[in-house]
Amino acid sequence: MKDRIEKIKRLAEPFMKSTFYSPANEDDIFAFEKSNDIIIPRAYKEFLMLTNGAILFGGDVFLYGVSGDIKYHVNYDFTGGQVPKQLLILGYYRDRHICYDHLNDIFAFYTDEDYESIEEECMIFNDFVEVLDYAIDIAEN
Repeated sequence: MKDRIEKIKRLAEPFMKSTFYSPANEDDIFAFEKSNDIIIPRAYKEFLMLTNGAILFGGDVFLYGVSGDIKYHVNYDFTGGQVPKQLLILGYYRDRHICYDHLNDIFAFYTDEDYESIEEECMIFNDFVEVLDYAIDIAEN
């Protein structure tokens, strides 16, 4: 995870500027989970302990945090409730939510598909690092 963040930082063109927030600690994450009745996946918790949210590649990607002075918190739904409750919203990539699906143990770029067809209709990733790798690859090319 740490090496992905360093790679993102090296993409330093002005239009590709990325902002990283101060890390969250385990207590912040636990308190957020408890107060919001959610469970954040382990891989995203690792990310939060390195940076409590981030704005990547000039704003193409927002990754939500759990505490402090951040623009959006985990599970913020900019569509006002259109994202199925089975999905935990971790951020967004352009016009798609970056979500974690606890039932299928996958990460997905979700727009407005039926939950039952999420694996057929959405870009699916097995780990949060794969989400970062995808965004890095798009930004580099």
